[in-house]
Amino acid sequence: MREVALRAKVSTSTVSLALRNSPLVAEETRRRIRALAEQLRYKMHPFVAAHMRSRRNPQAGVAAPVLALIDTQRKRHGWRDNRTTMVRDMLVGAKAQAAARGYETREFWLHEPGLSHARFSAMMHARGIPGVLLGPSSDLHLELDLDWEKFSVVRLGSARVSPLLHRVVNDHYQSGALTAAKIAELGFRRPMFVVRDPLSECHDRRWEAGLQIACEHIPGMRLVPSLLPQCEPDAPEILRWFKRHRPDVIIDGAERNVIVQLRSVGVRVPEDVPVLSLCAPEMGGPISGCVQDGHAMGAATIDLLIAMIERNETGIPAMPVTLSNNSMWNPGETLRCG
Repeated sequence: MREVALRAKVSTSTVSLALRNSPLVAEETRRRIRALAEQLRYKMHPFVAAHMRSRRNPQAGVAAPVLALIDTQRKRHGWRDNRTTMVRDMLVGAKAQAAARGYETREFWLHEPGLSHARFSAMMHARGIPGVLLGPSSDLHLELDLDWEKFSVVRLGSARVSPLLHRVVNDHYQSGALTAAKIAELGFRRPMFVVRDPLSECHDRRWEAGLQIACEHIPGMRLVPSLLPQCEPDAPEILRWFKRHRPDVIIDGAERNVIVQLRSVGVRVPEDVPVLSLCAPEMGGPISGCVQDGHAMGAATIDLLIAMIERNETGIPAMPVTLSNNSMWNPGETLRCG
């Protein structure tokens, strides 16, 4: 701040006021100081800013810096109330980790009516928010036009987001390979994979790759043709595919869609058809399969975001980084007839 003041030939208090956009400083002076600060890449550390605010107003106490948790789902509260347990857990894990690191969180909805991306950016910047966590998107392809240079940004999930940003995801390849190994131990040899094709595509087909490569190295195992519809398949579609290819186990890319659909037409799971999920809700729960740890992914995203804030890294990264979390295997109850 002293260096900015020297370059601008003003006092450090004037620099402080100008960077807070205070009307006590003439607009032309504010613009000149902000331009110099940007040129020198000066940014206030969020905890330092909070401390200085408390010195100016001791009665208010020291307010923790705030991180924005952006709900990118099309429906309001679509992240908090998501039908998939892992997605909801991401939000819980992110909030808990932010609190543990001394940060507050505030939730915003990206699709608030009448709020453009430019106004959205201006609103967050005016509130002094240094970091933005973009939650998992219900749109598998999402284009964003935030004022990136004002924020440190990390996103959760595998949706194809433009521009490319740092992100935290599940290791879908590991999930596929783990599934193949576990069902082989249970004696299955003809697994069938069911997943929406757009979802598989946005995961770069890593689930399928992990399954296929692992199956090729397990004697006697063959992955039968996958069912890859555009939307979640219904019971008749699943049964037609099942009767045509005769798998001995079904692998569901959704949390529980295959189980729900089969049981809706009287098919018993696992007595008639064993089923597992690549997104099983919880360890120790009844649905067999891979549990993606949403809490851990949310926490890892917060850690990455805070590290960027503390290094004053803002804007679109030149080389985006992807952090991936392994899945855990839940034996469950839907593979008992293996």
